[in-house]
Amino acid sequence: MSSSGWKDAKLMRIRIAAVVFVTMCTGQMALAGGIDVPPDFYDWTGVYVGANAGYAGGSVTDSTTGTQSFSGAIAGGQIGANLQYRSLIFGAEVDGDWSDQQGSSSTLSFNTRWLATARIRVGWAYDNIAYYATGGAGYVHFSSNAPDGTAFNATHTAWVAGLGQESTINRNLLLRFEVLYLSFLGNATTPSSVIGVSSSQSMYDIMFRIGLNYKFAWP
Repeated sequence: MSSSGWKDAKLMRIRIAAVVFVTMCTGQMALAGGIDVPPDFYDWTGVYVGANAGYAGGSVTDSTTGTQSFSGAIAGGQIGANLQYRSLIFGAEVDGDWSDQQGSSSTLSFNTRWLATARIRVGWAYDNIAYYATGGAGYVHFSSNAPDGTAFNATHTAWVAGLGQESTINRNLLLRFEVLYLSFLGNATTPSSVIGVSSSQSMYDIMFRIGLNYKFAWP
């Protein structure tokens, strides 16, 4: 082999070694930094607004009349924001739902008119699919009705927690499936004018919702 050919072959081997070295270093830095997805994967950071609908049901226990179940359709809207750091998602959301949940017995009927929550969300994303846990505070507007038609309406605070899964339809549209558990903080009190005696009520509700969000383009 001529000296020029040997030099060309040596230069080629150096170039190949350099490419392999850079590739290995890049891979090690990615692993060390926890970067497990390419940079062009979906970015969940942004503000979104959307609508939801579903079905819910639960149980209310009255200190005077006992326990009864209730259920019905729910529908409403939500607005929130997410911040993605590597594969982790941190977010906050507020929502409000109209409710047609109701149940009745021979002594008392119970209806939820609307529900609202303010929650934080923590999740894990891989490209266009995200799984999250959520929790926070809520409000429930309900009515208790005696057999004679006497009604008592009130709004009571609650705590709420749940799990969800979200995926992208395109860059802006997000499809969501979610289940939330909501329960009164303490007991609500029904005055004696409704059923003749004062009573307290505890309540829990389980909501199954599907939602569609529009995520605004992030700068």
